[in-house]
Amino acid sequence: MSISDQIQNYYENKVVDAINRIALPKGFNQEQLTDLACLALNNLPNRYYRHEVDLAFYMSAQEHTEIDERVEKAVMFAIDYLEKSLKKAN
Repeated sequence: MSISDQIQNYYENKVVDAINRIALPKGFNQEQLTDLACLALNNLPNRYYRHEVDLAFYMSAQEHTEIDERVEKAVMFAIDYLEKSLKKAN
């Protein structure tokens, strides 16, 4: 097993969850949803972990809240950016 199979970025699942909750109902197609994920993740810091339970244990409730807020802002920024780009293209 390689090292890359054993590490993950904490923000990836958070961003996917936020996109499913916020962007999916707006009617974006799968390609656009993937673009939104990339845009949002590029505006967030990296936070890698090996075992999610360890990361969750060492984070305070305030840190969890701050991360959720950062993710929501990044996804909203990505949606706004993509919607503006689609309008320019039409």
